[in-house]
Amino acid sequence: MIEFVDIDHAQELDAFVTAHEWSHFMQTSLWGRVKSDWGWHGILCRGEDGKIRGTMAILQHNIHYTNTCLLYAPRGPIFDHTDFATFEELIAGARELAKRQKAYAIRIDPMFEEGSRGFMEETEKLGFTCNAASDYSLFQPRMTYVIDLTGLTADSLLASYTRMKRYDVRRAIRSGVTVRMGGVEDIPEFCRMMASTAERRGFAARSKDYFTAFLTRLGEGARMYLAEKDGKIIAGTITMELGNRMWHMYGCSDRSYHADCPNELLQYTMQCHAIEQGLRWYDFRGVNGYPVEDNPQIGLHRYKQGFGAQFHAYVGQCDRVLHPMRAKLVHTLQKIFVRE
Repeated sequence: MIEFVDIDHAQELDAFVTAHEWSHFMQTSLWGRVKSDWGWHGILCRGEDGKIRGTMAILQHNIHYTNTCLLYAPRGPIFDHTDFATFEELIAGARELAKRQKAYAIRIDPMFEEGSRGFMEETEKLGFTCNAASDYSLFQPRMTYVIDLTGLTADSLLASYTRMKRYDVRRAIRSGVTVRMGGVEDIPEFCRMMASTAERRGFAARSKDYFTAFLTRLGEGARMYLAEKDGKIIAGTITMELGNRMWHMYGCSDRSYHADCPNELLQYTMQCHAIEQGLRWYDFRGVNGYPVEDNPQIGLHRYKQGFGAQFHAYVGQCDRVLHPMRAKLVHTLQKIFVRE
């Protein structure tokens, strides 16, 4: 049985997602409050006993100059990965919603590992086409590095690092770097460092308003960590915790303090905090491509491997185009705006 909920009546949906093995904060109403410029819809699938079997949190992206939209379930839907009957019901609910909202397509990208044959067969049967790009062109990164924290302590965590990473953590401590929790009052300095980091590494920095929304609307799970030396903030990160996982979402640093290894101490501190919280997974989030020698970003892969993290690749984002003519119009408009 399918049930629709709005963002103010999503308590059951949020509770189900938080407790689920494949929990992801983007599949809660909290993320809808951060992405307030998008619409938000929740779908519940209940069994005959009334218990929730699966959920799907959908962001609605209205396309400018048209009367159509994209319905997108970031890192969703959430369901038992062997229960494809529930998956089909959730997609049927999404199609009903799409009809009401005049959506041209439904987009999903659940946390199924690459090569999950059952999921690929099911999505193909339902008319989805999956995009397995290995770069950052997808809405969510397909590749990531994850640490399984099961049974680890602060000492055994450090011991699991490579010799160089252990040295970097200890060097940061010896050089007088300390880590503290940040707050909303630290966002301006965080944004200043983020802008500098973005320019150095060639990506677009998020706005002050976005980081404020992230830290204030996601509840206690959203945290800022700041590395300082001699009273000066020299690096910072923002993380999110939900269910059994911590995600490293954003990071920035002052390049002039690179030799003091503040980023390594931040990583160790965050991972220790995840252990203290009883979490199982520490997720580094996105990485570009596979860990092969001819990858221009192999250095980033090696950096994350140095913390004992394991490479994971998901199936990618899957689209079900419902109205080809509307989709063609949207793609044409996108090309025009990119060219301009």
